[in-house]
Amino acid sequence: MTAAETEQRPPGDGVSNHLLLERVAAGDALAFGTLYDVFAAETYAICLYKFAMPSSADKAMVKIWIFIWSHAAALNEQTGSTKSIVLSTAWAVTSQRRRSPSTTAHPKGPLGPSCL
Repeated sequence: MTAAETEQRPPGDGVSNHLLLERVAAGDALAFGTLYDVFAAETYAICLYKFAMPSSADKAMVKIWIFIWSHAAALNEQTGSTKSIVLSTAWAVTSQRRRSPSTTAHPKGPLGPSCL
């Protein structure tokens, strides 16, 4: 690993966040943990907005982050910032409970409920 790869960058650094998503797509669990640390508060806020009960919000968080881990390669191919990709994914995953699976689609790509 080079010094540039191990360099700590601030959480709001869009370039490093995109590199994190790229590394998650390659199966890097450490990068996944870092991506989670950067966006956990915002994704949890979405969960709490959608689900009044903290236990439901916790379950939704698990679904969101399993989806991100499982579909990181496809998510990495989407246009936009890593923040917009992660948060739109969180919104889409938490919205699936309220809609019929046949009408659910990822907001920026062909990822639907069959991918979960």
